[in-house]
Amino acid sequence: MKNHAQANKIIEEAVMERRCAYSHNEAENAALRRRMKCGELVRAAHGLYLPQDYWNNLSPPERTLHIARSMSLLYPHWIFAGLTSATIHGFDHPWSLHSTHQLTIVGREHGKIRARHPTKRIYVPNCVPVRIGGFLATTPARTLIDCSSALYFRCALSIFDSAFAHGVTANDVLEECEKDPCAHPAVAKLLLYANPDSDNGGESFARGTMIEEGFMPPMVQVPFIVNGKSYRVDFLWKLADERVIVGEFDGTAKYVDPDMTDRRSIQGTVFLEREREDALRQAGVTDIVRFTFDVVLQKAPLIRKLKQAGVPMASHDLHNDYAQFTG
Repeated sequence: MKNHAQANKIIEEAVMERRCAYSHNEAENAALRRRMKCGELVRAAHGLYLPQDYWNNLSPPERTLHIARSMSLLYPHWIFAGLTSATIHGFDHPWSLHSTHQLTIVGREHGKIRARHPTKRIYVPNCVPVRIGGFLATTPARTLIDCSSALYFRCALSIFDSAFAHGVTANDVLEECEKDPCAHPAVAKLLLYANPDSDNGGESFARGTMIEEGFMPPMVQVPFIVNGKSYRVDFLWKLADERVIVGEFDGTAKYVDPDMTDRRSIQGTVFLEREREDALRQAGVTDIVRFTFDVVLQKAPLIRKLKQAGVPMASHDLHNDYAQFTG
């Protein structure tokens, strides 16, 4: 294949600027398409390309950001919103939400827009954007409101938890709601349950699933001190009958990732987990239930595990609290 020097330069600049390669020149576009057809490049969107190995090493949120960064150069007036804005702000969320890498932007009217990539336009009243990392995006509070209406509760809770950990407050969101009387009612429930102490998006997703399925919301990241050692559990339920149930969100990485295992062997990591369980039981924990992201994603196995461990359903009073909050 003939080497096209200008195409090389376009690709190198794109990678350096963490965006996709594109050109308004037809000859250069043809060169990029040839490289895509031979497998050297991946077409991230119509007319947008990246080296295949580079693209394969990007996480789903990073892929979306590369596309959005390119589109912001092509359409500098665009204001990103919803999930795209949450990604720009760095809020945790399930990566599966990026399956199509659809971008969400602010529009004065509802409807479709012609662009190089699938794009959803939403109406945001009195939108005053912020500039962050070269992007124009909705404010963090407005982003939460839009995510509450577009996503399932358990997905949106990850974003709310992360945003609160970044310093966003319930008052920020409520003040933004006052500008939009049509704000989705789901935002109230998310504000009620949002917790900045959640350790990561996966744990927030798990807790959101528990709440969706009607279980008593757990305390999160609770510390125990046993024989001078500190142990922190992901989820904790203290029940009226004095039972103490711990929920542990397990990721495969804790057994195979050297950074997570401190380069210990799998056997050594398992031994430490058993030592940890013994310490928790010594501290009064009566039941320990473990689950993975896949178990949470499927819901039914998580429900079965929680019921077997004796985690109760939410009380009537909890629902009254929610009704008063939304009232």
